[in-house]
Amino acid sequence: MDTQHLPLSVWQQMIRQSFLSLYDVSEEDSNHSQHLLQGYDFVFEFSGATVYLIVNDVVMQANQQEVDSTQVREWRKEVVNQLIKRHAQLYLKNDEALADANASASNKAIYFIGLTSLAIKHENDNPESQPHTVNYEYGSQFFAEDCVLDLDDEESVLQVFSHQNFVDILNQLVTPSDLSAYLDFHRRKLAGFETFQDESMLLAQFLQSPDFHQRAIEVQEQLVAHQLIDQVEPRLLTAAEPDQVTFANALMLDIQKNTRMWYKLFNSLIQQYYEAGTPLPKEQVDVLVDESMYTYACLIEKILAHRTIDKDSNWNGYVCHEHSYHVFGRHYLMVFYAQDENSTLSADKVRASHQDLLFELNSQMQQPVMDHLFLIGVEVRPCEDSVNTEVHVDVFHQNGSAIDANTQRLYEQLAELRSQS
Repeated sequence: MDTQHLPLSVWQQMIRQSFLSLYDVSEEDSNHSQHLLQGYDFVFEFSGATVYLIVNDVVMQANQQEVDSTQVREWRKEVVNQLIKRHAQLYLKNDEALADANASASNKAIYFIGLTSLAIKHENDNPESQPHTVNYEYGSQFFAEDCVLDLDDEESVLQVFSHQNFVDILNQLVTPSDLSAYLDFHRRKLAGFETFQDESMLLAQFLQSPDFHQRAIEVQEQLVAHQLIDQVEPRLLTAAEPDQVTFANALMLDIQKNTRMWYKLFNSLIQQYYEAGTPLPKEQVDVLVDESMYTYACLIEKILAHRTIDKDSNWNGYVCHEHSYHVFGRHYLMVFYAQDENSTLSADKVRASHQDLLFELNSQMQQPVMDHLFLIGVEVRPCEDSVNTEVHVDVFHQNGSAIDANTQRLYEQLAELRSQS
């Protein structure tokens, strides 16, 4: 048997096709990367976590008659053991950098991920034929019996996934915050010696578990404490109850459907700005992509609710508010453009005065001051060739800032004048 290492293009392709491409700092200048650990294949820096990735992409050559489930299991064991050994060496090598990271007050979680890809090249195959990809997962039993992970220090655990399994995880958890929450869930299961059949079933369990909704509940509790909302959403509390799996599963299906709708709108927006020669600033894109799937779902729910809005509101335009369910301090002002071109909420007037509207919103959000304020303009256009409608969005951003009492009084007077006009 012979082992041949393949190029890393399969991993680079995986990164390019997911949100990870926005957070890849593996090849950035050394000044930026000096605090990152050295030797890992890829490094992704999210707002709340850093992910270190090592990969093992191999082809095994063997006689076709020798390939059975027992042999594949041995190959999987060999591939994973190579990753475990390499991670142990890198972790030891970066001991000083890890100590510095722990001493800092960054509050960032660190995850170490090992990815494997295994293919088989039969000895009698045509030399130019493609290897046969082996689809597989691991599960807790594999690590309990075949490849024992070092679980003494939970934060240093190497979390191992197969290539196709991790691609599926990225396809279902399409934001850094939700991926980080799953990695934390997966690591706790490993460190706690809890049994799970495979990573796909564990992902399904996570999506139906209270763990998925915990961050949203915590943010809402902060909003309640600051009297920005009246109560935590009942459906969040229901979905987080252990005996409400059916309800949580139905809610998750809606969240994933709405998230896909949001990305369709958002990608269209980015393309529109790019073609107009005014690309959306990367900092704004990063913040919006950093959101949670639940936040996206709630934004889309507001847009879908437009179908039931009364005619006067539709004609004059209207405003609604939404908060982030991922981080406290991020607020969304959604302006549904008026059909009446003379309205102060017409598309042209809002686009021209968005900065004033955001300054006014900032004056209202002073207890506490928000970190990020977004104005999302929503334009609903009838389709010329059908009874359906098209939805287009604009996005404007402003950092929140503290203002003095005199300035706040001026904004309050301005708001009162606007309401009277």
